[in-house]
Amino acid sequence: MSSEISSLTKDANAGDVEAQLQLAELYEQGFGVPLDHGQSAYWYRQAAEQDSGKAQSRLGQMYMRGIGVPEDHQQASHWLSKSAEKGDATAQVNLAWCYQHGLGVEKNYEKAFDWYLKSAELGHAAARYNLAYMYSKGIGTTKNNEDAFKWYLLAAEQGHMKAQLNVGLMFAQGQGTKVKEEEAARWYQEAANQGYAKAQYNLALMYGAGLGVPQDDEEAFKWHQLAAKQGYARAQFNMGLFYVNGLGVPQDFSAAEKCFQLAAKQSYAKANYQLGKLHAFGLGFAINEIEAAKYYRMAADADYSKAQYRLGHLYAQGKGVEVNEALACEWFEKSARQGYHRAQHMLGIRYVKGLGVKKDYIRAYAWLLLAKGSDDDHVKEALKRIRSKLSEGQITQAEVFTTEFSQAYKRSSDQLVS
Repeated sequence: MSSEISSLTKDANAGDVEAQLQLAELYEQGFGVPLDHGQSAYWYRQAAEQDSGKAQSRLGQMYMRGIGVPEDHQQASHWLSKSAEKGDATAQVNLAWCYQHGLGVEKNYEKAFDWYLKSAELGHAAARYNLAYMYSKGIGTTKNNEDAFKWYLLAAEQGHMKAQLNVGLMFAQGQGTKVKEEEAARWYQEAANQGYAKAQYNLALMYGAGLGVPQDDEEAFKWHQLAAKQGYARAQFNMGLFYVNGLGVPQDFSAAEKCFQLAAKQSYAKANYQLGKLHAFGLGFAINEIEAAKYYRMAADADYSKAQYRLGHLYAQGKGVEVNEALACEWFEKSARQGYHRAQHMLGIRYVKGLGVKKDYIRAYAWLLLAKGSDDDHVKEALKRIRSKLSEGQITQAEVFTTEFSQAYKRSSDQLVS
């Protein structure tokens, strides 16, 4: 041990708070002494018990995360509270987190909001981000997108990458501010440059669509690839689409399959659906209807409407599976009830013909009415033919069904969005 450390230890043992703090930091960082979080916590406690706000803040954080001491949320909130009352911004944001999540204290969103606000006003970036989040969701306060945007922007300007992403989203969607696609792209870029996968993905979308930046498939692919390397399933999936369509890269079905497989391993339903299409249409390798059915089923079981529709077709045609008209109708209906017009059309026709279901012109008409939104001429022709077979009362029955379905579907969609 160096003479300097020996002298510091002697002063710390004598009760010198500054020496205790310095010694705690040295042990925490392993500067001049072996890295030892237990010793660090010990010296922070010595200083904390002498009412050092800085030591109380650090000791509270160590108890919160179990660093150098056993994880103990009650001890954490105890020491953080003492430091927070003294105006320590870091202690305030951590105490707010305790109240938000009920760690060592009773969950209290209003108190969490108040402590985030105090810390945010002192300039703490993470507190500003969390405060903005609470404003955006109406947690512990009244929902206010303008205030959410204000605090996200302040945190973003301090380099907080999640705040930068959210500022981009709010500019893109016009929440709490006017729609400004160039600003959205700029903030996505800021976060993307820090390696944030979600921001890289969003920036890729902007380049792909030419929103706020020049349309550039090669740039779009580049940013998708960076996000995909971090395991971001949506980016992996989109890379597969780029390879399928030859956007920004040469068309390569083998490379597409690898990208879809990566996303599929994360249970990304759309990726399984695309794998099914590759096998069904023989893109990159021989047609394999059994493999197509396998992948369509995985996506269909995950409630992906397009896969449910495709799987219904396989059962109707006996491709990759045994012919089963009843199962075909079950999958068509699952897809139709999610609003997929092609499935609604198919289900309507099957009720007309009595394929897999009992012939029912009222239900046929109802499903075709719902499919009419696709503006398909075949649907319009089918509706004309069936209408002639129905009485006015039966037509009314069908229309009631479509109204009730549409209302239920809208409620379900609204719940998913929220």
